[in-house]
Amino acid sequence: MRTIIRHYWMCLLNVVRKQFYFSRSIQSKIFLSFSAVVLFAIVTTSWVLYASFSRTIEHNAKTYVTDSVIHANENFELIFSDVEKISTVVILNKVNVIDYISSSSKSSVPYDNFIEQQAAEQFLSSLAAYKPYITRVAIVGRNGRIAHAGGSMLFSSIVEEPWFEQALAADNGQLLIDAPSTGEISYSRVIRHNNRPIGIVLIEFNKSFLQSLFNIKPTDSGLFFVTDPMGNRILNAGGIDVPAVFLEQAADLSLTSNRDPTFPQLLSADKVLIEGVNYLYISYQSSLTKWLTIGFIPYNKLINDALAILKRIIQFGIFIFCVVLLTSLALSRQITKGLQYLTRLMGKVREGNLEVRPRVRSRDEIGELSEGFHSMMSRIDSLMDEIKDQEKQKREVEIVALQSQIRPHFIYNTLDTVKSLARLQNVRNIEELLGAFIELLRLTLGDTREFITIKEEIEHLERYILIQRYKYLDRFIVQYQVEEGVLDCLTTKLILQPLVENAIAHAFVDVHKDLLITVKIYADNNRIKFEVTDNGIGMTADQIQQILNNKDCNLHRGGIGLRNVDERIKKLFEQPDGIHIVSEPGMYTSVEFTIPRMEGRV
Repeated sequence: MRTIIRHYWMCLLNVVRKQFYFSRSIQSKIFLSFSAVVLFAIVTTSWVLYASFSRTIEHNAKTYVTDSVIHANENFELIFSDVEKISTVVILNKVNVIDYISSSSKSSVPYDNFIEQQAAEQFLSSLAAYKPYITRVAIVGRNGRIAHAGGSMLFSSIVEEPWFEQALAADNGQLLIDAPSTGEISYSRVIRHNNRPIGIVLIEFNKSFLQSLFNIKPTDSGLFFVTDPMGNRILNAGGIDVPAVFLEQAADLSLTSNRDPTFPQLLSADKVLIEGVNYLYISYQSSLTKWLTIGFIPYNKLINDALAILKRIIQFGIFIFCVVLLTSLALSRQITKGLQYLTRLMGKVREGNLEVRPRVRSRDEIGELSEGFHSMMSRIDSLMDEIKDQEKQKREVEIVALQSQIRPHFIYNTLDTVKSLARLQNVRNIEELLGAFIELLRLTLGDTREFITIKEEIEHLERYILIQRYKYLDRFIVQYQVEEGVLDCLTTKLILQPLVENAIAHAFVDVHKDLLITVKIYADNNRIKFEVTDNGIGMTADQIQQILNNKDCNLHRGGIGLRNVDERIKKLFEQPDGIHIVSEPGMYTSVEFTIPRMEGRV
C-alpha cells in the first residue's frame, strides 16, 4: 500500500513540474489549489471509510467470537444439566442401584450376582443410550461392588484412590479431572441409603466431543482451551497443544480482567500483545461449572476484510483523483483563457491606450468582469470630462472668492475711518461703539475657527452688550459668574450672544424695571454648564415647546435664535440634548445647556 502511494505521489510531482515549473499564473494556482483540496477530501474520506469499516469488522469479529464462546459454554451447560438429571435418576433407583451396592457381601450364588450386575448395567446402558457426550456410566459402592455401561473395565481397587473419598464426601455433584484415569473428565454424585453414603455414580464425558464442542475457529491460527478456576488446563479445543507463553499470559490476564456488565460471565474481550503480535483475548467463565474458556485470536487475521477494503478504497481514490486532475487542468485553462485576454487589454490601458474595449461573450463571472471592465473604461472617459469641467469651475470660484475677500476689508476700512473721525471730533461714544462693532464683524466674518476659548466668547459677548447699552440706555445689567478654571476651555463661537440677545429683545416687553441678566459658567464633572438667566416677563410651557419644536423659529429679526443654538449644540457635540429652558411667567427665564469639557487653546 505504501509503495502504491509513493509511486502515485512521484507521478503527480512530475506532472506538476512539467506543467507549472516556476509558474505563478492563476491557472497553476487554480490547478494546485483544486488538486490539493480534492486530494485532501479523498484522503480524509478514504480514511474515515476505512476507519469505519475497520471498526465495524473488528466489532463484528469480536461479537462473533464472543457469541461462539458463549454458545459453546451454554451447550456444555445443557449437557451438564442432562448429566445431573441422569445422575438423579441413578441415585433414586432402589432396585438396580441402591439395593445392588448396599448389600454387605456378594451373594453366595455366582449366578445371582451376575443377574444383579447385569440388571444394573442394563439400567445404566439405557440411560447412556443415544448420548454421544457420555462414554461411561458407572456406580461404585463403598463395599467394592461396581456396575458400569461403556468404557474400560473398572476394578474394585478404585475405592482406595483419593478422588473416590473426595467424591464420597461431597454434598453435591462435582466434576472430576483425571478420574478415574488420567485425561478423563467425569461427573460424580453421592448415592445415599438411610441418609448415609454408600457409593457414587460416575458419569464420564466424551473428551473428543467436548474438544469439538469448544473448537471455536474464527481463524486457522486461533487458540482456545478450557481451565478450572485454579488455572489447571482441562482440555484444548480441537486437541491442539497450547504453547506455554499463552498459558502464562492467560494466568496474568485473569487477575486483571474486567467483567462486561452485559455478560457478567464474560471476563474480558481485549487486545493484548504477545511476542510482538496483537491478539484478541477472550475469557469466559461458566456460571454453572465455573470453568474458564480462554481464547487467543491474531488481530491481523480478524481484520483481513478491512485490509482488502482499504486496498479497494485506495485504488478507487487514485482513479477519482486522476479524473479530477484532468478535469481541473481543462477547467483552469478554460477559466484563464478569458483572464489572459483581459490581462493583455489591461496592459494596453497601462501604456495609455484608453480606447480599448473588451469583448468576452460569456455568461459567467469572466463575462461579467469583461462587461465591468468595459463600463469602467467608459466611466473613466466620462470622469475625465467631468474633471476638466470641475477644474474650469474651480478656477472661476477661486476668482469669485478673491473678489469677495475685498468686501469685508472694505467694510473694516470704512468703519475704521469713521472711528478715526469720531476720535478727531472727540466723540468718544461713537468711537467706542464702532470699535466694538468692528471686533464683532471680525469674529463673525473674518474668523474661520469653529471653536474658541470661553474667555474669547465672553469678550465677544461684552462687545455686543456694549453696543446694546447705547440702544437701551443702560436699562439692563449683566452679571458674570464664571469659574477661573474654565476660561481656557473650548466652546463653539457665538453661543452666548444669541441667548443674551433673546433676553434683551423679549424680556423688556411691558416691563418698567431694569433688566438683570446673569451669565453663569462652571464645571460639572467632565462637562461645562452654561446658564443665562433674566428677570423678565418669562414664558409659558406652550411657548417653550413652540420655540424648541419650530425649526423656523427666530425670536427676533436679524438674530440667530434659540433654535439655531439648540441644533448647533446637538450636531457639533453629538449629544441628544441641546438647550433646556426653565421659566416662570412674570418672574424669570433661564436657558441652560452643557457641553463636553475640552482643554486647550485655539
